[in-house]
Amino acid sequence: MNIELTAEIRFRCPSCQKLYCSDSSAFSSKIIEPSEFECVSCIGLFFLYPSKTENGLYRTEKTNHVEFTKCPKCNYLKPHKQDECPNCLVLESKFKEIQKLESPRLFEIDQAWAAVMTELTNDQLHQNFLNLAQSHMALNFASKKYLDLKLEMGTDPLIEKYLKQIELRLQALIQARFESEKVEPILSTHTSFMDRLLSLTSKDIFMVIALLGTFILIGNRIRPTFPNLNGLIVAATVLSYGLWFISVEKKKT
Repeated sequence: MNIELTAEIRFRCPSCQKLYCSDSSAFSSKIIEPSEFECVSCIGLFFLYPSKTENGLYRTEKTNHVEFTKCPKCNYLKPHKQDECPNCLVLESKFKEIQKLESPRLFEIDQAWAAVMTELTNDQLHQNFLNLAQSHMALNFASKKYLDLKLEMGTDPLIEKYLKQIELRLQALIQARFESEKVEPILSTHTSFMDRLLSLTSKDIFMVIALLGTFILIGNRIRPTFPNLNGLIVAATVLSYGLWFISVEKKKT
């Protein structure tokens, strides 16, 4: 390996072939180790080695960064494209299929969260996740996701923003539930009154009319209010008493 350094170090980006000129500061402090660079043209990452190629330029090589994702079962970090988890040995593809069959709602929420994790600054993805969690009555689950993310990333205004939104959504749901519970007793009272009214028999109706007519006649006697209707009220009252008496006798027989 040629480790002789000159005042001018020339090398190319292995991705876009942009030519760079530098000095010995381009290498790391340990001369036997390559230095990592980011191309200003293509934003590609590459290693610079302290050895020359046949054309006199210093050797470069693309950096192959391995992306990691969490295992959906045990949360262990594994290579992004690796299906089998090295910790619990579960196949991610099979685990997701089983989860989708056993709990389609949870699977749908997890997929929405996975979309959030791909672009944390996208507010629309966060709102889609929160709306889906609220529709499935899983805002507590959504809160846990953000709290776990907070433990990983530390205090972040973005995470605090969505935790506050979850709190407001929960308060609105509790308030709506409280209002509905106040209306239900009123509705049940009206319903029971209508049920009792509809359950009255003909005997009961005749008795009510007869008693009502009696009270009206007494009231007219004390303070005449409907003097012209006395005859009609007397006839209706007497008839109701008669029909009520007949109904009672029929029930006895």
